[in-house]
Amino acid sequence: MPRIRTLSSLVAEASTPPAEAATSTASQQSETAMRMLEIAERLFAEHGIEQVPLRQIVVEAGQRNRSALHYHFGSREALVAHLLNLRLAHVNVLRNAYLDEVEAAGKSGDVRAIVYASISALADTVVETAWGASYLQVAAQTMFSPTLFNAELLDKDAMTGLVRTRRMIMAALPDVPAKVMDYRLMWFNHGTVFSLADWYQRTRAEHGAPPVDELADYCTAGLTGPVTRTTSAPRRSGKTRKG
Repeated sequence: MPRIRTLSSLVAEASTPPAEAATSTASQQSETAMRMLEIAERLFAEHGIEQVPLRQIVVEAGQRNRSALHYHFGSREALVAHLLNLRLAHVNVLRNAYLDEVEAAGKSGDVRAIVYASISALADTVVETAWGASYLQVAAQTMFSPTLFNAELLDKDAMTGLVRTRRMIMAALPDVPAKVMDYRLMWFNHGTVFSLADWYQRTRAEHGAPPVDELADYCTAGLTGPVTRTTSAPRRSGKTRKG
């Protein structure tokens, strides 16, 4: 069975980003394509990526040509990748800037400082941009769906902050076995997105600040916790069946 590649696995595999990569920044998108991306993001966040007909995006974008979306993006999968690349680029700039501050303060070995910086980049995007909350909902939907997420279409240049976060945490915790660290970093990445997405869904009417400190404490505890070495088999529920 082929391995399902997630955003976390792609970040784990990334080393030096290629000099040239397919990207979807605003400057490289036509006005029509950008309009469709923005509408798709809103509709995907409100109704679910797989529940929105592509023709609805085209119609709301004011396009008479029903094939306009396929012309610009090719498929739903490619449309999602373009959207993720566009927003990841923004978050990536913030994440690297915040990590720069961590290093400038002499805290490159402080796991909580690294975690807080990484989470803050996403949380600040949600609060300070008109599209951040919708992007967060889209990102959460794509993380576990092989039909929506194609890691090969993502721009590695837009993930340098995630790769840097991973490397800094690994360097700060050299005694955690590599396989255990891979799991913890994957759960950290997924947990950050899903926790913030859940927070927004529950409290968006209140316009409160994201619980970054609390989430950073929680993630730091998971990353730095003791490693339990066991050879016991998984527990099974129910009665043992006789052969």
